[in-house]
Amino acid sequence: MNLVSRFGIYSIAGTITLMPLLVLPALVGVLVDESTLSEVQAGWAASIGFLGSALIALVMAFRMHHLDLRVTAMLAFGFAMIGDAVSGFLVDHAFIFMCIRFLTGIGAGAAYTAVVAAFARGPHTDRGFGLFITLQFIVSGMGLYLLPVYGSVLDVKGVYLSFAILNLCGLFLSHWLPHEAPVRSIGRVLKSELNVLLARATIFGCLGFAIFEAANMAQFTYVERFGVSLALRDQQLGLAMLTGSLAGIPGAFAIVLMGSRFGRIGPLAVGIAIAVIGLLTMISATGFSTYLTGSVLLGFSWAFCLPFIQGLLAALDRHGSAVAAGSASSTLGGSVGPGLAALVVGQGNYHVVFYFALALLLVSLLSFMLTRSGR
Repeated sequence: MNLVSRFGIYSIAGTITLMPLLVLPALVGVLVDESTLSEVQAGWAASIGFLGSALIALVMAFRMHHLDLRVTAMLAFGFAMIGDAVSGFLVDHAFIFMCIRFLTGIGAGAAYTAVVAAFARGPHTDRGFGLFITLQFIVSGMGLYLLPVYGSVLDVKGVYLSFAILNLCGLFLSHWLPHEAPVRSIGRVLKSELNVLLARATIFGCLGFAIFEAANMAQFTYVERFGVSLALRDQQLGLAMLTGSLAGIPGAFAIVLMGSRFGRIGPLAVGIAIAVIGLLTMISATGFSTYLTGSVLLGFSWAFCLPFIQGLLAALDRHGSAVAAGSASSTLGGSVGPGLAALVVGQGNYHVVFYFALALLLVSLLSFMLTRSGR
């Protein structure tokens, strides 16, 4: 199988593992409208699933040199498939539903970690991650448009059964993941997972990834509310958010064309600078045009930076330990971001949230620069 086909399969399998995240705002809406869950419970159901994903990624990071990625992904997709299939039928039992979503998150997180490690074990990792992120933004845009339209028709059972069917497809696609573990015997390990994970470069890289995701999730949490405060119409808000999501497609695809010819820190600096400009544009927004411009810049920069960050971590350890740890740290950072934003937003102080996100982005860039110096 040629490299493009292999990257395509990895990208599809990895995107399947992220479906609840990619359509999160719409999924929360379906849970609130079509079940007995409150908005708070629906949000917690998502967060607890992400927590399960982060924890399993962290555990796997310590065993990545010894894992058979194909078998791991097949078992994980099967586990997630069962969890999703059961979830729709137990959604009105809040505690049981939360427990199932946590376990399902473990399955999805294990499958995701196996997929990103598969990218790390091959050549041209940056381009592979670029294709992966591009597909995520395409699917997210489509899902955020279609799910609100058909959510009432599918009902909660239909939505989660759809996720289960996608996991079944992921199980089938797992056949093309690497089958042999790179290290069979602990005694033959030349550079153990622990040595990789405790290296300065890995620590700074994971820290930077966590802060980067916290910054983006912080601004993303209140960007819609900020638009409401500007008295924008619903159609204008929807158009701005859709356009911002679609802007991520060329952002992520840029690395497919560029590769690593410009390194990774330089493009990351450019991408974060675009995000800073986007946040400053948002802060100065008084109407639809500047709000739309800010949304586009933020969507583009987020997608542009992600594959460079993952490529940076993959380069630290081609067996996938660093990128697995990065997956855990980014998930935790993304989970913390909305909470941090809630602490500073007060009574509609959205500008403070944007300044806070801007500061976090600059700290993340510093951490990425230390990743290079720590190698």
